[in-house]
Amino acid sequence: MMESDRLGRWLTLAANLDVIVGLLILIVEVRQNANPNRAQMESGRNDLLAQIELSLASPDIGAAWVKSIRSPEALTDVEVRTVESHLAAVMLQLDHMFNMEKIGLVSREEARQHVQNVVPYYFGSRHGKNWWRWQEGGWDGTPMMEVAGPIVDQVDEDFILRYLEGSRVGVPPGQSEKLAEAEREARRFMREYAEDLRNHDRAAIAARYDRDGATVIFNGERNASSFDEIETRYREQWIGPVGFDWQNLGFEAPGTDAVIVTGEFDWGTPDGIERYSYSGILQRQEGELRIRLDVESLLPDSREGPV
Repeated sequence: MMESDRLGRWLTLAANLDVIVGLLILIVEVRQNANPNRAQMESGRNDLLAQIELSLASPDIGAAWVKSIRSPEALTDVEVRTVESHLAAVMLQLDHMFNMEKIGLVSREEARQHVQNVVPYYFGSRHGKNWWRWQEGGWDGTPMMEVAGPIVDQVDEDFILRYLEGSRVGVPPGQSEKLAEAEREARRFMREYAEDLRNHDRAAIAARYDRDGATVIFNGERNASSFDEIETRYREQWIGPVGFDWQNLGFEAPGTDAVIVTGEFDWGTPDGIERYSYSGILQRQEGELRIRLDVESLLPDSREGPV
């Protein structure tokens, strides 16, 4: 009986050793298989990002992308959809990384670092961050919002604009950032200027002009006025629009103290919308950009009907 018990224990031990050895072999095989799987998934992730970059290099798509960075308010519906398709592709590329984490091929920290490296170059603009906010509901409760959400929230909305300016060859160190800041300041100026016009804030509008006076050319008629004359005209004669919107504004900063603005605007009247071409020079004075030149011309056949 004792020899039988001893034999049974040896057989049980041998069986357990077989199980342990089998598990060890399985672990080695899983790890060996994981390496090719990880390499394959990383290759797919990189291929997707490369396709996005190659697509953005095409002239039409590249133009819409740059417009979304420099003048997002001027995007057409088609351009918005074009840019959106690329932002959605980037989001799916990030999700690919989270799927790799889910099946154990990368760690959470590796996934987070990848997101940190990618996000600023695609969502570091006003349009990109605004688009991301519209996606939050669909991705709520997922690693996308848990990991990528805070990173997008913290990225500077002017990151891509600074990157575009800073990557130019031949610009002195530090100068590109100053020019980019002048352009950003001009964009803020024009947005706030539009609000003043819509709100019929006569004092605020007059205060936007150069204290040494400004030249206004309206429908070809030139009028050079002192600042006091400008204030008086807005206070006593000016009639505000029913509605107002800038269209297709472009900005060029030849230096840090002046910005050239070109584009169009829609001026709402009781009878409809009139569209004007616009050119202006904003010149720094006492540390602030102010209007030195305004050129406005009514475009032919611009009336669009009642507002």
